[in-house]
Amino acid sequence: MPDDLTIALASLRFTGNRFAGHALDVECTQELLAYRTLVLECAKELWRRKNPGRVRLPRGFEDGFRLQFDHLGEGSTTVPLRRLRDPAQSGPALDDEFDEAAALVDAAITAAGQDALLPQQMPASVIPLFASFGRTLREDEVLFTRARGSLGEAAYTQKARATLADWVSPTYEDKVQLEGEVRMASLGTGVFRLHIAEGGSQVEGRFAPEQEALVLEALRGHRSTRLRVVGIAEFSLRERQIKRLVRIDELSLASPVDDAFDASAPPIWERLSQIGQEAPPSTWDAVPTDLSQRIDDIVYKHKDGGR
Repeated sequence: MPDDLTIALASLRFTGNRFAGHALDVECTQELLAYRTLVLECAKELWRRKNPGRVRLPRGFEDGFRLQFDHLGEGSTTVPLRRLRDPAQSGPALDDEFDEAAALVDAAITAAGQDALLPQQMPASVIPLFASFGRTLREDEVLFTRARGSLGEAAYTQKARATLADWVSPTYEDKVQLEGEVRMASLGTGVFRLHIAEGGSQVEGRFAPEQEALVLEALRGHRSTRLRVVGIAEFSLRERQIKRLVRIDELSLASPVDDAFDASAPPIWERLSQIGQEAPPSTWDAVPTDLSQRIDDIVYKHKDGGR
């Protein structure tokens, strides 16, 4: 296929016994369709982020995303995917949302294989689509993806696929000890909102009737009183952040933490004396000898102009 009609997007490399001799089972072509869906849906979300005031995608955005391949490459079985070029486009290929989406798919697969956090740019709505990607692969097979311009491949192993499947239900629960400022409390629903001192995030929880007095006291004195919470919280597996308080076991009031008193520190007057001794002699020559009697005149420039 002439290169002036297409633009390289990515390559998918299948490894395993089934792909010896650069063969590709017919059922594995489903992976090409699943990959196209991943890239397309990711590109849509990326475009919407860049154009928050636009409701509809540009005309032809989806229908114009057509992928083709005209041969199988070496390295077990490699499928080089190329996009049909827009006839109006000329010159070298430019990165757009589809190229960004292909790179994000690589990054998500790599993160899943390494038990790392997903890239922040990856739209959360795209993660469930990985469930349809890799369905035809067997235990001993790996599918490598590589976006155009990438320096390396992303290994879509069984482990990476299982990790991404877990992210589809992206929460877990764990014990927490939090301290923060109560910003809202509803007596009707028993819901309160806590502004966490460390990190500055906010989280909501539900208090029991017997805990109402403490929550309201913390709300009334929110500028000087903190609420300490011990219980169970739900976390987002994707961002590793608290989503909500599931259960509250203990509540108590606490004052904001001030700087700890250091009994070994020298008194302030000794420190001031030391600073004075370290200052050059000429510094003190400029200080008026009657400063204590004429402080208003000298410091605040009253009456005689601050002589």
